[in-house]
Amino acid sequence: MTSAPAIRLTGVTKSFGDAVAVNPLDLEIGTNEFFSILGPSGCGKTTLMRMIAGFETPTDGVIELDGAPVQDVPVRKRDLNMLFQSYALFPHLTVFDNVAFELRSHRVAKAELHTRVTEALELVRLGHLGDRKPSELSGGQRQRVALARAVVGRPAVVLLDEPLGALDLQLRKEMQIELKRMQREVGITFIYVTHDQEEALTMSDRIAVMSAGSVLQVGTPRDIYEHPASRFVAGFIGSCNVFDAVATVGQAAVPGLGPVPATLIGDIPDGTPIGVAIRPERIRITAGAEPGALAGTITEMVYTGDVWRFGVDLGGAAHVVVAVPAVDLDSTLTALSAGSPAWVSWRAEHARGLAA
Repeated sequence: MTSAPAIRLTGVTKSFGDAVAVNPLDLEIGTNEFFSILGPSGCGKTTLMRMIAGFETPTDGVIELDGAPVQDVPVRKRDLNMLFQSYALFPHLTVFDNVAFELRSHRVAKAELHTRVTEALELVRLGHLGDRKPSELSGGQRQRVALARAVVGRPAVVLLDEPLGALDLQLRKEMQIELKRMQREVGITFIYVTHDQEEALTMSDRIAVMSAGSVLQVGTPRDIYEHPASRFVAGFIGSCNVFDAVATVGQAAVPGLGPVPATLIGDIPDGTPIGVAIRPERIRITAGAEPGALAGTITEMVYTGDVWRFGVDLGGAAHVVVAVPAVDLDSTLTALSAGSPAWVSWRAEHARGLAA
């Protein structure tokens, strides 16, 4: 991260009585960065966001916004806005007046208000619908109005709490691209909270993966996907094969199968139980034996349009899923079917031996 941080958290923790919701953590979020906090339900991500917003007070630690501590500053005095899944639009106001509401409350001059609201609506491509009421809009359009209202005041940070969750799948995918475009155009730091891995991978500059109140890894989408630092991150982000093994002389040995290609991550003593993590698209599958390949039996074949997914049982010691682009399925694989033998192989640098 090259820019100065818009948000810095130092030693921040949150407890509710004896229950610890967020373990002590340090985190920096850059100016104009699209930063996602990703994790399953109950992991602490919403509590973390609420502390940044000011709805919750940290049990300990310091939260800085543009270099100034804000953990004791009321919500209304923090230079940020928040976008919720519910949109929270005023049903009796027009689209224009919904977006203008905050500016009017701050007594912005009429001419400037009109210019800024018009620019915000054009940004979300709703300039032609300013006279409509929220009830006359689709779910996606209401979401855009809420976003325009969140950015029209030009805050330093916009917090987004799973705002796409109420949309259908196709519209959600479209809005992922739109959100990233809008964030680039307005140049505001976005902090996006989600449990959806695809959303985080699609939109983010960086991602913080959380579990059980702790941040397990922070990195770019590519870093998180290709270089997971733990078994949890490997299994939670995208589709990944993770099977049990033991560290043996710098190798990964699978019980009943023997050594498999893998790169051990960190200083792992011999005899340590580890997980071998490898993405389905990194595995090669063949219908005939090849040097170094592992023999197995196909348990299922699934066609998803762009990809064939093969389930392969490696003699009961491990089960892997292999993804083959449909356009790459050559004649040597077309004869494969459930129950037929197959051989799988991968390069050691594509498989990570993880102790945690």
